[in-house]
Amino acid sequence: MRNLFPTDDAENLTGAIDDKPASDIEERASRAIDKIPGWSYTFRIRISPLTGRLTERFQNIAGEYEIDFLCTRGNEMKPILVDGEVSHFLASWQKVQDEQKETMINAALKKYGAHSVQRIEFWRLADQKRADITLREILL
Repeated sequence: MRNLFPTDDAENLTGAIDDKPASDIEERASRAIDKIPGWSYTFRIRISPLTGRLTERFQNIAGEYEIDFLCTRGNEMKPILVDGEVSHFLASWQKVQDEQKETMINAALKKYGAHSVQRIEFWRLADQKRADITLREILL
């Protein structure tokens, strides 16, 4: 995946999270979550339109929705979507698709008592310090 922001060599970004391709902003979000005691996550988990269940299997079929980070702490569950730079310039039809995606994810996770989808704008993950602050605000 491509980087949205210039990276510092000291960041040592790998382009992957749990062996799955990841952008710079997703890696920063991952590292920020890792710093918060008690919270863990599954990266790029999907909701199967066939079963309505969570799966890490990529089927790429109509109605399949991906959650960037499904964060958990005990029985608490918070789905997080990371909005890349392209989302900042969405056409109105794309915004409708994003709203539909949120609605479907919220409905699928309701049976688990999950919080509503939280979106993070790309600029809030421009560097690790901002990412740390943003994820602490969301998870604590």
